[in-house]
Amino acid sequence: MATKFTVRGIRNLKEKKVFDMSLRIFDGHVLDDDICDFKFKVNMCYNTLEEGETNSYTLSTENYSTQGVNIKQRVGATLVVELPWLASYMDLRLCFSFLYAVKMVHRSARITDGQGREVRLTDDDKEELWKRQCDNMNEMLKKNEITTIAGVNRDFYIDPVRYRMMAAVADSVSEAFLDFTELQWTSLDAANIIEERRHVCDDEEVSCIRVVDNSANVFIGACRFVGMMKENTCKMIEFDEFCRLMSGRNEFRQMDAAQALLSPMEADDWQRLYDEADGIERECFRKTFIMRWNTDISNYQMWEFDEAIDEFEDEGFYYDWSIWDHRKVHVGDRFYMIRTGEGRHGIVMRGIITGTPYPDEDWSGHGRKVYYIRMKLTHMIHPEMSPYMLTTEELSKYLPNFNWEDGHSGEILDDATAQLLEEIWHGHNSRVHFLVEEGMADNNFSEFYKERTL
Repeated sequence: MATKFTVRGIRNLKEKKVFDMSLRIFDGHVLDDDICDFKFKVNMCYNTLEEGETNSYTLSTENYSTQGVNIKQRVGATLVVELPWLASYMDLRLCFSFLYAVKMVHRSARITDGQGREVRLTDDDKEELWKRQCDNMNEMLKKNEITTIAGVNRDFYIDPVRYRMMAAVADSVSEAFLDFTELQWTSLDAANIIEERRHVCDDEEVSCIRVVDNSANVFIGACRFVGMMKENTCKMIEFDEFCRLMSGRNEFRQMDAAQALLSPMEADDWQRLYDEADGIERECFRKTFIMRWNTDISNYQMWEFDEAIDEFEDEGFYYDWSIWDHRKVHVGDRFYMIRTGEGRHGIVMRGIITGTPYPDEDWSGHGRKVYYIRMKLTHMIHPEMSPYMLTTEELSKYLPNFNWEDGHSGEILDDATAQLLEEIWHGHNSRVHFLVEEGMADNNFSEFYKERTL
């Protein structure tokens, strides 16, 4: 359980003043009002409010925190400060700095512990609490199974067997805290591979799989299988076997008992490791879906598209759209959005599926059972303002066996058509890039032809 401190006697918390003062105390500059260059960077992340709370956030120290410090303001002018069960020593220091700042700013503040005893915030108190934190970690290391611990940025999957080999208990506890801390802050810019739920084996229930394709720095979260992609073929390998396969490579680093970091390697090396891997192979792994936007009947209007294209590069930007073949879609599948109706027809969006289908209210108002899917975009092209849209006329010329003008939104393409569409798209996009590189594109090209990698 977390160590909880309750602060009473404050009518109106001077939050900014308390926060600034806690930074000075934490950094050792409590008497210097002009200091602005702190040794430690403290982050503040706001949390979802629970009943009775007026404010809630977590403070963490970059590169040093494991679980941070939780601050909760409650109705009735009560402040609750929580130090999580396996918070690091720097989290503990930050916690005491915050509490000490509260007392300096609000002289009337009274701080008590979970038993209602008044807290003096002495060095002895701090060291006693750190001993308790170490005892907590030692209890985790006595378990006979892998345990999951929530971290400020990532969960920590701790395997006690790894730490029992150390001679001294203090060494194993210290090493576990170091691993927990390092996991929170290493390569946070690496893309988190989305979890997929698939039938890997015909005689098993669905399994968790995370699929990698050697194209970017990635963080592989906990899963049973790692899927290695070679073009559109996937070889699914159990996580432990994948770690053995990658062991010793500079591009790979196992972070804990269930997670790893992977960066791109030479294509020949990836191919060799793919061939060596012992796993279950599936061809035509990624499916392609055609989403439709008929502006004559859709409740999604062009003015909404205009606003969205301006927000394309915002973090967290996504679309939810209706999907017909919802039983066949998986996270990671591709989609193309076709605009029809009044105006120019063609591909206005492209990207990947990032969620599982869910039923919701019929967008048309006819009371049908409609499923929707969440999508992230790699491309967004304005149908009226960009001359570089791949049109349905061109698509019908190249792929005449599919109806590009009419049909349900979220139709799955057969594998052959999907492969040809992907080749056509990449050829079209390459020609667009050539025009840009040669200076032949419109001056406002980037306003209406948006693209990014995921």
